[in-house]
Amino acid sequence: MENPLVNQIKQYISPDFISSLAVSTNETEASINNAFDVAIPALLLKMHHKGDAYLRSMFSEIQNVFANSVNEFEFKLEKTASYLDDFLGTDKQEFVERISAFSNISQTSAHSVLKTAFLGIIDYYKGLDANFDLSTINGVMSNNLTSLKSMIPVGFGSLGTVDSTINQPTAVRMEEREHADAVINNVVNNNEKDQFKTNESPYADPQKDKSGNMLKYILIPLLLGIVLIFFLYRGCNREVTIEESVVKDTIQNDTSTTVTTTRTTKEIVVNDQVKLNAYSDGIEDQMVAFLNKGEYKTMNEDQLKDKWFNFDDLNFEHNTANVLPESQKQLDNIAQILTAYPELKVKIGGYTDKTGDEAINKKVSTDRAMAVKKFLEGKGLGKQVVGAEGYGSEFAVHPADASEELRLTDRKVALSIRN
Repeated sequence: MENPLVNQIKQYISPDFISSLAVSTNETEASINNAFDVAIPALLLKMHHKGDAYLRSMFSEIQNVFANSVNEFEFKLEKTASYLDDFLGTDKQEFVERISAFSNISQTSAHSVLKTAFLGIIDYYKGLDANFDLSTINGVMSNNLTSLKSMIPVGFGSLGTVDSTINQPTAVRMEEREHADAVINNVVNNNEKDQFKTNESPYADPQKDKSGNMLKYILIPLLLGIVLIFFLYRGCNREVTIEESVVKDTIQNDTSTTVTTTRTTKEIVVNDQVKLNAYSDGIEDQMVAFLNKGEYKTMNEDQLKDKWFNFDDLNFEHNTANVLPESQKQLDNIAQILTAYPELKVKIGGYTDKTGDEAINKKVSTDRAMAVKKFLEGKGLGKQVVGAEGYGSEFAVHPADASEELRLTDRKVALSIRN
């Protein structure tokens, strides 16, 4: 079972940390991921039952100590370790042992996971409110309490002070792990400063399906050859029909949704200067058709604010503002359109659906709008971009419990022409 709060906290944990632990201890990345999936909700529930007085004192001290540390990882992790010791008290060793046994990792690895998870929780709450406002923190916990309880494995009830509801894990390896502990100690001591990052390098599930690797190396060149022959044969045509698998990124969910569609590409002439290859009725096609009419020149600002063009081939890494390589073409096309209309001004908007925490939604949508703005600035078009704003779920049409297919339409980046 997954929980949006746990997924959001994972944004603060670098994939390098998971990879380092897995490689250094000869453990699987899946095991390290499982450890985080248990450690984060267990720590959150422990925090929920600590009481406001304790949390107020702890967060106040953390705020003062971390005030000038910015992103100095080693300093923050060292301090976090001492806070974690006090926070867990006599339960610390039992937390380590339970996570180690459940996730099938060494106790040293489990302790490193606990420290990093605790720092992730602190940074997440600091991102919600710089002063660690307890009403905000308690509100987030109240909304996620039931789901968090369901993530605690059997046997963890006393640690999370909740009843466990999921099944006992399968049998655990019982061999000695002293050598692994020694290795990971060395890795953690030397490399931890690169293993934990803020939102610039958010968490992403590193597990990959390794089945069929040999087959893909045979099929990919074959398919590329077929496509090449197809386009050489059809080269003189202005429009071709292609079938593609369009992957839309999600903001609050770990998995992506794949929608198979049939779309056509066409040649678009921009201001009698540039020829683009783009999807029919895509953002480029719609923009150029609108610009060719010339109506934007006589429209006032309020009228233009109501006219938005949605990017239809712009996808990001999960929960980040990192544009996927295959989306580069559409950004390049937009840059060429702006270049052909040097007097044109645009604003970029980012949007999310209504699931998850609104503060996170607002940040992600803002970061994605800014990513497009920075791309255009890098093309020397900064003067034509008058702004970039993230609206979160403010303009989402569908409720949080709507189907994934409907909520996909609310997660987007759009462009508006301005005077």
